[in-house]
Amino acid sequence: MISVIICSADNGRIEKVKANIAATIGVPYEILVITNAKELGGICKGYNTGAAVAAYDILCFVHDDVTFLTPEWGVRTAAHFAQQEALGLIGLAGSRYKSAAISGWATGQPAFDCCNIFQAGKSGAPQRVYLHPAGQPDNLVSVRTLDGVWLCMRKTVWQQYPFNEEKLPGFHFYDLDISLRVSQRYMTGVVFDIDLLHDSMGSFGEAWINHAIHFHRHINQVPLPALAPGAAGEAAVATAEKKVTSYWLNRLMKEPISEAVRCKWILAAGAWKQPGRWTDVAKLLLYPIKKTLERRS
Repeated sequence: MISVIICSADNGRIEKVKANIAATIGVPYEILVITNAKELGGICKGYNTGAAVAAYDILCFVHDDVTFLTPEWGVRTAAHFAQQEALGLIGLAGSRYKSAAISGWATGQPAFDCCNIFQAGKSGAPQRVYLHPAGQPDNLVSVRTLDGVWLCMRKTVWQQYPFNEEKLPGFHFYDLDISLRVSQRYMTGVVFDIDLLHDSMGSFGEAWINHAIHFHRHINQVPLPALAPGAAGEAAVATAEKKVTSYWLNRLMKEPISEAVRCKWILAAGAWKQPGRWTDVAKLLLYPIKKTLERRS
């Protein structure tokens, strides 16, 4: 029923996630491990390689550093597709709005962002990241973007919209790309009845920034901003664009990013042209100096 596809060269992680899937999925399944995704050119080629030989009608693309917490999560996954004929792709985090501004999937705005992931933090105790826009259905919210930690789609949809291996080498923005493209034609959603622990806080360093700029300037062909059905009106979009720029200036502030790359993001985002964003620009630029002074004091 479900073909689980994982790109990983870490044997320890693979054995752990295999055992967890076997204990929790609750439906007929297979696991296809792509160990040479880096040599193939990136995660897009790795995922496409696995999907091409998958035996089942539902494809599950998942990271190797996760633990499924919900018994019979495969039953719930299959039920979502059975109950929604128009449903093409689901995940556990995403947004009802993708701005034209350079950004990841998140907007930082409760009216748009969706998430149901347990995150393993530095303190050791998992923290649940739960974001559910008011007024939306309990278990499945329509979105335009998804995070790639867990993506499930019909194989027939993947055949129409394979991962963009020709234009997206490496391991970033494959998820934003495929969810934007699929959501133009099929319902794409975040589900809230499957719990998963992700043993990572994500990486938003210099490689991510360079990929973000390249994706928005040269790869993406989906008109932006993009909204899920009924997500907002024109006035809300204008306000949202400004908020997304500020959100990402602040989100990247504490990342290990050089001064040159910080300036590159500010210029690419056009934040220097927006007086209302200058405070956030200053914080992004001055944060490393602040931390250096704190260490010396």
